Amino acid sequence: MADTSYLCLGGVEISNAARVAAYTEAGLKPHTANVGDCGCDGLTAALGDDPYTLPGPDEAPWVDPAEPASLDFAGLMILDITGLDAAPMQRAITNRIGDGAVIGRKRRGPRTITVTGVLIGRTACSVDYGLRWLSSALEGSLGCGPGAGCSGDDLDYLTCCPTVPSDDCCPQPCTDGACAVDAFRTLRDVALTSAPEVTRRIGGCSCCPGQMLQVQFELTAGRPHALRSPKTIAEAVTWPPPSPDDECVKWSTDPGCLDEAGECAAQQPQPCPLDPSCPQPVVPELPLPTNPCLCEPWERRQVCITIPPATAPIWADMVPLLEVYAGSSALRGIRVRFYANPTNVPVDELDPCSWCSEINISYLPEYARLILDGSRRSASVQCPGRAETPASGIVSGASGRPFQWPVLECGIPYTVCVSADSSTVADDATVTLRTIVREV
Repeated sequence: MADTSYLCLGGVEISNAARVAAYTEAGLKPHTANVGDCGCDGLTAALGDDPYTLPGPDEAPWVDPAEPASLDFAGLMILDITGLDAAPMQRAITNRIGDGAVIGRKRRGPRTITVTGVLIGRTACSVDYGLRWLSSALEGSLGCGPGAGCSGDDLDYLTCCPTVPSDDCCPQPCTDGACAVDAFRTLRDVALTSAPEVTRRIGGCSCCPGQMLQVQFELTAGRPHALRSPKTIAEAVTWPPPSPDDECVKWSTDPGCLDEAGECAAQQPQPCPLDPSCPQPVVPELPLPTNPCLCEPWERRQVCITIPPATAPIWADMVPLLEVYAGSSALRGIRVRFYANPTNVPVDELDPCSWCSEINISYLPEYARLILDGSRRSASVQCPGRAETPASGIVSGASGRPFQWPVLECGIPYTVCVSADSSTVADDATVTLRTIVREV
C-alpha cells in the first residue's frame, strides 16, 4: 500500500502531511477540530525542506498575494489512496473448439488512482479557497505553454515511509534526502479524470463557521509502470581519440564482400529443409518507412558503457535515459547499440551481430543535446536558446527502419555502445547514460 503522506503532480505539491500537520499545529484549523499527525516522520528532511511554520513565510504552493484567504489554508490531508499498488494486467482468452482456451499476450492497462482527503483551514473561506486551488492544481500543465499536449504529467509519490537502521528495536526516520530516494516513485502521463467532489462537511456551527471538507478525486496514469529515480551509470563520457587508421580507407574488390548487415544476416541459423516439392508460400514483405538521410560513415568512433547487473532487481526491468551532447561541431551518423552481456565479455570481444536494439540518429547540431528517454518513449533535441524539439525525424532503427525502445531485463549486465562518424566527433562531445527501473 502506497504511503499517503506525499503527492505531487506536474511539479506542484498536492499534499504533504508534514506541512499540513505543522500548519494545523500553528492554528490553521477550526478551533473545535483535532488533527492528528499520522504522516511519515522525517518527510520534511527527506524532501530537503526547512521546518514548516506558516504558508506565507514558507511560500506554500497555494499562497497567492491577491487572495488573503490563501494564508489561512493548511492544505490537503490524504486519508486513502487506491490504484498505486500494482498496474492492472489483462490477457485475452479465446476458447478453443475443443477443450481449453488460447491465452493471449499480457498487456498492462492504465492505472486509475482514487484519492480521498480532507481540506483543512482556519476559516470557511480559506477551505473554500483550498478547494478551488486544488481543482486548478489537479488540471496539471495540460494546455499551458507552447507545444503542450494532452499526454498528462508526472505523478510523484511515496511507496513507503523511508527509515534508516538504528541500534534500537525500531528503525529511525530518514533525515537525509539521499536515503529517501529509493522510496519515491513516479508515474508518467497522469491526468485528472474526475474532478474533486465534496463528499462530507466536517465541523462548523452557527457561531463557529470554520469547517473542513472531505473530497474525492480520480487520476488516470496513461503509462502503467511505476518508475524509480534515474540512476547514473556514466556521466559525460568523451569519445576516445581517433585512430591513426581512421584516414585510411581499405577497399575490397571481392564481389562477394558483404557489409555488416549482410554478414550478420548470413550468420543467422537457417530453418530445417522441408519437402522441396511443396515449398512454403513466401509472404511478401510489407513496405516500411525508412529514413533516407541515414548514411553509413567511412569510419566510426565509439564509446562503450557497461551497465552492472545490480542496477535493477531481477524481478523488474529498466529502460535507458541516454543523452548525447554534440559539442563544438555537428555530429553525424550516430548509432546506439544495446548488447546483452551476461558473461561480461570485453567490448572488443562482443559479437557485432548480437545487439538486441539499435537506434540511429542521422544528425545532431553543434552544441545540441539529444535525449532518448525510454520511460517516456520520446526522443528530443535541446539547442541553446531554442525550444526543445521532437527528434522523430532524425531517429530510426537498423537500415533506416522504425526502431523499438530497448527494455533491459533479467538483472544481467548490458553493454551500450555509442558510435558516430569519426570525422565529426568533437573533443568536447560526450555521452551520459542513466537507467530507470520500472515496477508493475
